[in-house]
This record gives sequence, C-alpha cells and structure tokens, in this order.
Amino acid sequence: MAQQAILPSVVRGKWFPMSFEEFVEWAPDEGQAEWVDGEGISYVSNSPRHEQILQFLNLLFQGFLRVHGLGEVFTSTAIMHLRSRPSGRMPDLFVVLNENSNRIERRWYEGPADLALEILSESGVERDRYEKKREYEAEHVPEYLIVDGREDGRVFEWNWLDPDGVYQEIPPDAAGRYHSRVLAGFWFDPTWLTQDPLPDPNQCLLVIAPAAVEQYFRRLLGDPPK
Repeated sequence: MAQQAILPSVVRGKWFPMSFEEFVEWAPDEGQAEWVDGEGISYVSNSPRHEQILQFLNLLFQGFLRVHGLGEVFTSTAIMHLRSRPSGRMPDLFVVLNENSNRIERRWYEGPADLALEILSESGVERDRYEKKREYEAEHVPEYLIVDGREDGRVFEWNWLDPDGVYQEIPPDAAGRYHSRVLAGFWFDPTWLTQDPLPDPNQCLLVIAPAAVEQYFRRLLGDPPK
C-alpha cells in the first residue's frame, strides 16, 4: 500500500484503511488502538474499573518477573505485530521472556508474546473471547488469559497451547487457583478480582512467591542468601 500523504484524524471507534507502518505513526499515545486486515481503529476509553484491574495485574506480573529475572511486561499501548492475519494488537498486558527480548523493536514487539492478557469490557466481549482467541492460537501465543472488567462480570479463562497447537483451558487446583505453564511457580486466585478495593499486588506476590521475594531483596541489600 502506498504511503498516505496525510493520515486521518483519530476518531475513536472508527476503522480507517492504512498500512501497518502508517498505523504505528497514527495510533494515539493514550488509549488502545489496533490494526487488523489493513485497517486501524482507536478504541473508546476504558472504565475506571478496567484500569484498576490492569494496574493490579501489571504490578503483580511485573513483580513476579522481576524477582525471578524472567522478562518484561508491556501494557495497553504496546503493539504486538502478528503477521499471519496480519494484525497489530494491543493486548491489555503481555509478557516477553528474556529469551525473546531480541524481538522487541523500537516501535513494536514482533511476533507472538509468551503470554497475552485481555480485560473484558462491554464492547469487547466478542472480540476478546473469540476473535483474538482464534488469532492468538493461530499465532502460537503460548498462554492467553481473559479476565472480566465489567461490573458483576465473572469470566475468568486461562488458555494454554497444547502440543497440537490448540488452546485448552487450564483447570483450577483444589483451592481454586490457576497455575501458569509459561511462568513456572506463578499462580493466580480469581477471587482477588472480586474484592473491592482490589488487594495490594505486593501482598499477593508475597503469597505466590515468598522465597523468591526474600532472596531478591537480600540481593538488593547485599546480604548473603540463606
């Protein structure tokens, strides 16, 4: 597609034809936007509840990756460029492990993340639960987590890619917790998302990985590990 002389003004909720390179220039710095099948869209703003859940999850995943030295977390306005459809998605959160850090480009992340997460809103249920799920499965995103950001919503779905390249739902353990297969040792209790206010992510991290947190701060303070 030839480079457009002038990119269209941002009108949230409206699709515009453009190349991926044009989309990268056009996407607003604030708020989510996506590029699918040669068209770009900027979505309407998220609810406060959506943002509270995102901040909680972001700090929790960041903390776990930091104390284990595993990788990085990207949120909301970071683009994940997938070539099979093609598309440029902005998951609410995605994880890139250290072994794939070479795919972090200056303006986007190239290829499937190691874990992608979407927070459901009223307008995005079909898109996140079905359209993106099929797309992330086809692109071999190893884990895809869907949580509910709607008032009184109860959807919680953690998918992992089986050896045949098909998403299967991870079942909860006897305590109702979901264990990641990409992030060894990481588990999540979905009842945390039903609390108002949401719990302190640092306290949750201490419950998930107490030994790793202790060792991390010992290293920071220069204390010998036990």
